[in-house]
Amino acid sequence: MWTDRQLPVLINERKNENDNFHELSGNMKHNFWKGLASKINLEFGTTYTGRQCKEKFNGLVQAYKKMQLYIEGKPKGRKSALGTKYYEEFSERFWEKRQTIYDIAHEINTTSHITTPSSLPLHSPICSPISPLRLHSSSSPTPLLHHSSPTPYRLRGSPSYYEIIEIE
Repeated sequence: MWTDRQLPVLINERKNENDNFHELSGNMKHNFWKGLASKINLEFGTTYTGRQCKEKFNGLVQAYKKMQLYIEGKPKGRKSALGTKYYEEFSERFWEKRQTIYDIAHEINTTSHITTPSSLPLHSPICSPISPLRLHSSSSPTPLLHHSSPTPYRLRGSPSYYEIIEIE
């Protein structure tokens, strides 16, 4: 039985290693969970397996997702003690693979919804009915992100935070 002291260790270890986790192949992910179990077992005198750690973490993600559906009023939503307790922390969606500027350009080019405001952070879902975009070198005088529709957009920011802005 997982305790209130053990769960933050599980969550924080997975959160802190998110970028590395997404670089691992299947067998290496198995080793990640096994190593995490060893750390928790050493700290708390427990006997969790890597599989149990993985299943518990995935259960927390599912509790968050069901809580989100509950908040949205969807029929499949469900309020739970774990979903309520960890909702804010999991609302950062830290377990997901981070998007690159190329992922954002791909998302813009493959969707057909209008999104406002025109300035969006990297992690935002982005949808816009625009023509195909081209990425340019940061040393180039042309915008980093450009398309040929009447309302041009470009990316600005740093590697950890980009915005898509309308060019006036």
